Amino acid sequence: MVTCKKGKIVQIILIIFLLSQPIYAQENFKSLEDKKVSYLDFFLLKFENTLNKRTQILRRQLLATRVQYSRIGTIVDFDKENEKINVSIYAIMDRNRYKKKNYKQKLSDCNQIRNLIFYQKHGYKFFTQKRDPALSEGLMEDIFKRSFFNNLQFNESEVDFLLNKMFVNVTIFHPIKKNELSCSGKINQYELN
Repeated sequence: MVTCKKGKIVQIILIIFLLSQPIYAQENFKSLEDKKVSYLDFFLLKFENTLNKRTQILRRQLLATRVQYSRIGTIVDFDKENEKINVSIYAIMDRNRYKKKNYKQKLSDCNQIRNLIFYQKHGYKFFTQKRDPALSEGLMEDIFKRSFFNNLQFNESEVDFLLNKMFVNVTIFHPIKKNELSCSGKINQYELN
């Protein structure tokens, strides 16, 4: 009889516990729904997610037509003090490929990383590796707007404002020589410095 009473008590406690869970879950969801997120935070999160997907364009190629990278990382940060959006891109050159080759990073490599991630174009001629004027600042701005502001509720002046406040810093690491090359500038600047 004593075990029968303990079993019923456990069943009652279990039933109360199970019935209270949906109420507790509803309260948690309600508290999460009531939290406010700024539209800028939402945009920055979406922007960073899109960048992370676009870094896949820099994966290794079967027939190498540009520098090969083993890892690419991106960080998007909003600097409240200076009212700027900073995008940092870190690229590590492929160790196996460049341990035998005597290759030193160039400014054109920085620009190509930026161009491929943001605009999905090299921006340099294939054979001469000179800057291709076909990828102009105007075209870069149009591609950027289509790619990153699509399906967002920004008007034209807000998009232009955000574009003027976005800066990129690209850093390329050589895995063997342990040196790095950095270049930076506005997102749609013709050439980074």
